[in-house]
Amino acid sequence: MRWDTLRLIIVSEVFLYTSMEGVRKLLWWLLKLSIVGCCILSYFFIDQIPLKISGADSSITFIIAPLLVALALIFIVRKIIYKTYWKEWFKTFSAIEKYKVEVKRSLSCCIYMADGNKKLVAYVERILEVIDTKLYSLVKTQLGKKTRVSQTIKSKELFTSSEKKLNSKRIILVGKAGMGKTYFSEEFLRNWVEGRTHRYKCIIYLTFRELNSIEYEISIKELLEAKCESLSSVLTLKNPDDLLIILDGLDEFKYNLNCDLQSSRSDVDSSFPVHDLVSKLITKNLLPNVDVMVTAPWTFLNKLDQYFTCMVVIQGFDDQQMKQYFDYLCKHKLQSESICGSIKKNNISHLASVPLYSFMLHQIMKNGSTLSQSSVKNINTCSRLLIQFLKSCLGYSLKEGKSIFEKLTTVMMAKPAIKQNPEDFIRRLGKLSYNSLLSGQLTVNAEALKKYGLSEKILNKYFSSFFYKKHSNGSSFEYCHATIKEMFAAFYCARVVRDDELKECLDAWVRGIIPPSIKSNLLFHVTTHHRFQLKHFTRLFMGFLSAADSSRLFSDAGRSSSLQSDTATLKDTTRDVLVRWFQRWLQNDLRAEDCLNLLHYIFELQDPDLTKRVSKYIKWINMCTKPLSAIDVQALRFSLKESKLEELDLRFCELGDKGVEQLRDILVNCKIVQLWSNKLSEKSGEILSEILQTPECAIEVLSIGNNNLGPVGVQYLWKALESNQTLRTLCVCGNDIQSKGTETLVQSLEENSTLEEIFLGINDLSEDGLKNVMELRKRRSDLRVM
Repeated sequence: MRWDTLRLIIVSEVFLYTSMEGVRKLLWWLLKLSIVGCCILSYFFIDQIPLKISGADSSITFIIAPLLVALALIFIVRKIIYKTYWKEWFKTFSAIEKYKVEVKRSLSCCIYMADGNKKLVAYVERILEVIDTKLYSLVKTQLGKKTRVSQTIKSKELFTSSEKKLNSKRIILVGKAGMGKTYFSEEFLRNWVEGRTHRYKCIIYLTFRELNSIEYEISIKELLEAKCESLSSVLTLKNPDDLLIILDGLDEFKYNLNCDLQSSRSDVDSSFPVHDLVSKLITKNLLPNVDVMVTAPWTFLNKLDQYFTCMVVIQGFDDQQMKQYFDYLCKHKLQSESICGSIKKNNISHLASVPLYSFMLHQIMKNGSTLSQSSVKNINTCSRLLIQFLKSCLGYSLKEGKSIFEKLTTVMMAKPAIKQNPEDFIRRLGKLSYNSLLSGQLTVNAEALKKYGLSEKILNKYFSSFFYKKHSNGSSFEYCHATIKEMFAAFYCARVVRDDELKECLDAWVRGIIPPSIKSNLLFHVTTHHRFQLKHFTRLFMGFLSAADSSRLFSDAGRSSSLQSDTATLKDTTRDVLVRWFQRWLQNDLRAEDCLNLLHYIFELQDPDLTKRVSKYIKWINMCTKPLSAIDVQALRFSLKESKLEELDLRFCELGDKGVEQLRDILVNCKIVQLWSNKLSEKSGEILSEILQTPECAIEVLSIGNNNLGPVGVQYLWKALESNQTLRTLCVCGNDIQSKGTETLVQSLEENSTLEEIFLGINDLSEDGLKNVMELRKRRSDLRVM
């Protein structure tokens, strides 16, 4: 009898182990208690139980009787629980499982190129910089304390099952165009669907391209229902931390956000215009306890950083990641080594650090092009790389000695005798792309192609490298990347814009200034808000504007020679318009983002005469708190090479030693140099020492606090001061110089007569170090030592 009772308990334990958590666990505990209770009752009152099965012994009767009672109790309890809790829980669980199926389908659909082949995807573990935005803002305004405001982690560590790395309800993932923000978000979503991450019970992925199509008021519940049937039930999850909403691609949102106007809390049933709905999510006026992650480029950070308690910066490839990426893409290791060798030899690592551009470089090499020394100058900017990519993808047809556009004409025209301009079809695709860029659409269907004189057949056959299908056998296409759309759009605008329209277009695209009376057809659908979406497009436009004339763009097909000439190709009239436009823009007080864009425009133009003429108007550059990528550093290096700056503010720019090395020719001509918090080591101390000892050095104020120069790094500086005759102020606060770093301080500064003040705080000097500082004060009474 006791073994029978034990057997029932064991069976119930097995059911408990295999059942779901929560309600089922409670249900099986009730089962165990009921069975045990009935067995106890049967043990004491067995003689009073009238139930007797014919032909069965007493032990079987003893088992069946309590089981029937237990089953009745279970039925009653389950009915009560189902009505109160289980029904809603099951609805949520079913909705999540159904949504997972939809996500799997959508992720698998968008892997086909326009020609039907699967697109090549290479996964590389990314490095993320996680920044506490509140602490970051504090350090920006109060620079008197050495504070760690960020931590570097691997992408897989962003969220873990054991602990939440980010104790934040609002996270913004930022990065340059092509850095892989969308890919990172989709990969995280894929890991959740496939059960490789358990941090969240549900991850809802929404793109701003999807939200662009909503032109009516909608509630968050209705939005989730439109995504997947019954998905709104996830809003009832007991723990809001179990839900993450990803809003991907803020730069593609065609509406203005109204974050500053959001004040009152809203419920999930309230309907709003879609831009207000997004604004309320960001400002925590809607779903304040749910995690929300927004992906955006740096251009949006100044407007939104106050609403996010955590900023995640996705970094570019380093040399090791670059090699790993090409190893994955290439069939043979020798091919990968060849590409990496060409990149290093031709000094274009700044482009290869961007995953998108690494892919394009791989395609260029795969299509038979070479990165020879003669073509280096033509792929040192984003626009020139894109033109080379465009040429290489179309080049296989051009090499046959017959223009691709003649073939397209044969396909498209009812009368083959009618001749088409060699660039006509790319111009049409560019016009379609420009209008799609303004409308925020990334999808192209057969109807849109027909409207612009194109066809699905042309896209499949000749432009498959630039589009992929929504379905393997479908007729709906998407640009492989937003940059591809911007490339075609910029190419089109650079070909049709006139000199008398150029200033008007640039004012609208860059500064959001729309004239009352519009001259250019390019501006009919442009609004003030578009200036936030067209930053990268305008950079590419500048590059295409300075390209050789249209007839030469594809005339070199089949050759490894450059797509453009090595010399400037801007018309004199175009150059004059641009110089005047830059001059007027520089009369304003430019923010860090505007400064960076201005320098990129000059960089993409690659016109020495224009660079020299504009340089005399550039006196102050403020990049404070604007992390600079390898491409950004190259833009500064080229655009400021003729400038004599009053001040160059590069605080919190993530330069590192490599960035300082690359900018040495710029730093030497500046009066005030701010390099606070740039992760500089003793190597930078050596570089800055060499700059200070240069006869042409113009630096009067050098601030390099909150770095890691260490004792050796500052000793390089002390040595430089023995001969330097320009420096007036030096700040080396928070550099861990230790007492060893002060050993040669007195001796070196006795040889200097121009330094007026030196800041040595936050360096944890020992008694010997303090003695050296006091000795310096005695011997240099004219020097202010802090």
